[in-house]
Amino acid sequence: MAGPIAGLRVVDCSHGMAGPRATGLLADYGADVVWVEPPGGDPCRPHVPAAVSVFNRGKRGIELDLTDTPQRDRLLELIDRADVFVESWQPGVAEALGLGFDAIHARNPRLVYVSISGFGEDGPDRDLPGYEAIVQALLGGMADQLGHRGAPIFVGWPFASTGAASLAVIGTLSALYRRHTDGVGRHVQTSMVDGALAYNSMMWSETDQTVALNTPVAGASQTSTMRLLTRSFECADGEYLGMHTGAVGAFGRCMKVLGLDDRIPPSETGMDIGVPLTDEQIKIIAEDLPAIYRTKPRAEWVQLFMDADVCAIEHLRPTDVYDTPQAIHNQMVVEIDDPVLGPVQQVGLAAKLSASPGAVGGPAPTVGQHTDEVLANLAGWSPLEPAVAATPDTRPLLDGVHVVDFGAYYAGPYSSRLLADLGADVIKVETLLGDQVRGIDRVYASASAGKRSMAANLKDPSLAKALTGLLQWADVVHHNLRPGAADRLALDYESARKLNPELIYVHAPGWGATGPFAFRQSFAPMLSGYIGVTFEVAGQFNPPMPPNANEDPGNGLLGAIGMLLGLLHRQRTGEGQFVENPQLNATMTHLAYAVRRPDGEVIGAGMLDPLQMGFGPFERLYETADGWVCITAFAEDERAAAVKVVGVDRVDDDDAQADALLSAFAGRKTEEVVAELRAAGVAAAVPLAQKNIHAYMNDPENRRTGRVAECPHPTKGNVRELAVLVRFTDAEMAPHKLAPELGEHTDEVLAQFGYSADEIAALREAKAVR
Repeated sequence: MAGPIAGLRVVDCSHGMAGPRATGLLADYGADVVWVEPPGGDPCRPHVPAAVSVFNRGKRGIELDLTDTPQRDRLLELIDRADVFVESWQPGVAEALGLGFDAIHARNPRLVYVSISGFGEDGPDRDLPGYEAIVQALLGGMADQLGHRGAPIFVGWPFASTGAASLAVIGTLSALYRRHTDGVGRHVQTSMVDGALAYNSMMWSETDQTVALNTPVAGASQTSTMRLLTRSFECADGEYLGMHTGAVGAFGRCMKVLGLDDRIPPSETGMDIGVPLTDEQIKIIAEDLPAIYRTKPRAEWVQLFMDADVCAIEHLRPTDVYDTPQAIHNQMVVEIDDPVLGPVQQVGLAAKLSASPGAVGGPAPTVGQHTDEVLANLAGWSPLEPAVAATPDTRPLLDGVHVVDFGAYYAGPYSSRLLADLGADVIKVETLLGDQVRGIDRVYASASAGKRSMAANLKDPSLAKALTGLLQWADVVHHNLRPGAADRLALDYESARKLNPELIYVHAPGWGATGPFAFRQSFAPMLSGYIGVTFEVAGQFNPPMPPNANEDPGNGLLGAIGMLLGLLHRQRTGEGQFVENPQLNATMTHLAYAVRRPDGEVIGAGMLDPLQMGFGPFERLYETADGWVCITAFAEDERAAAVKVVGVDRVDDDDAQADALLSAFAGRKTEEVVAELRAAGVAAAVPLAQKNIHAYMNDPENRRTGRVAECPHPTKGNVRELAVLVRFTDAEMAPHKLAPELGEHTDEVLAQFGYSADEIAALREAKAVR
């Protein structure tokens, strides 16, 4: 079925995980993607065959030696006819090949040129290889991840690559959106560091006040100190259950199910997030709850909590979710006859667009499968839009886009925040009590940066004019209300599109707008458990552990992509549409690099060893005489160099090789061996074992690149937050603005939609607005 970007021409010279994942998503939604591999194919093919199968499906594959001038000229002929070019070479390689942005832009000024590097185009780490483990080691992911031992902990799922792919797509679609009006192609730059920061954004911030008070940063934890239960428990049958009581009143309902409501009574308002527990209550949560959960099997607990409307979600193994009723209802599992792996089940398209849904186009190509076909038919490969001579419109790329966000918590609102970062005008509409997640300051600040806040009781008939005005003004409406709630507020899609037929309406429910679990509660990181991420990060044979990067940012990234796909489709057709972005679907994409054969064999998951050291002898942490080192060596010459540096033999048995390297590294000094490994061409890094937030937020280099913004606050002093994660040529960046106070812009918004000062005062007096 036609996708929102059907006909878009993409030339993909990327490799590994991030680039192919990004262009794979473009292919799923209709783009014609030609994947260009070097002779023999992408070097990552033998190491991640399942990921290759998933992220390159629907593409056409050609094989070119870009060091050969005639073959490079054929690539340039393709690029001349393309809309988008994607590369993931280390900085400087494209220029050395004559394929840098300046050269390509001169040939095809309407082409969007996308670069995905490991550490960014400039800066002190620009020349380091862009491997997931190296990025995680240096950025601090191995310090943040909980483990069964002390840090550093090898990160078991590749969220730096996943985030970089999403940011690249967001950047690409935004550049295409502006190109439609000014005809200019731009250079889009992001990196795996940016991708990791997109997930870290949920917690990575600080204020002068928190620094002065030495306020700890909340993260994945098994200890509850406030009236928010976010942890997992082993049940009577040995299976694990994740709990989250973030919904209004859910903490009190949970205590009642557990028989603890007399010792930890419910609050009057149900707004529990941020309310501290007493010392006695902390002890009850820590010591009594595990024993209580071991009194019943998991299925019984799940039903009890579902009946009480409390979020309780099973921990499943990777790909087990394929058999669950909601994933099947959401059409999240597709079957592909892969030419290398044979018939396999894969994760399907996560964002569901009603008018232009897209579809999986077929299996990933073998190396060079379509070389003759593509090169013989270059004349028929015409761009989506004709080339035009134009002067760049240098406003922020989404300047002029209007978004109304009725969402709450993080997973939904982060999507509109990402559009605000690129210049969209986002109005956040809250209840009079405010978004429940305001109780966790860092989380709220990240989800709502750059927005305006209106606090109102939308059930009050006096606000009908405001609601109508908001819906007519909006290009995009977002909410993550549970099914049926929007209908009661006249915010459902049918009501909204009667007022605004061209509206892009994005619903981000937990499980799905319809289906057997549509009314089931959903919170992060519990769906990470349902998908299998918690077993991925825990290591083989271990009980599940919470990931240090979860589905909330992932759902926001996918939501932003869904919004932009809808806007691009509307640009071309004038047609609005309904976009469904369930948190379940977004979380399933986190393990999209794993597939399942018909006999149940899982390929691509369960690779992390029991000690959470790594995936094998050459992608692993090693303890040295005075610290730790992380290495990644995929190519055989790199592996031979690694063993030579530390003075051991190269052997075929992975366990024996790891043991030999373990003994050798134990006798070496960290800095010395890292320097020798890098000199020999082996990717190596000293992994951080302590939290990196404060150092990162105060590094002048990160201020220079715009990844960190510092803004004054009237009571908190200066606030430092993650900001620019995608960079563009010929476009200004929107200035970073802190999240608004509750109702900070209520009067401004009401006046915008025709309310007089007296009418606004009357609404406030009647407690219809705040």
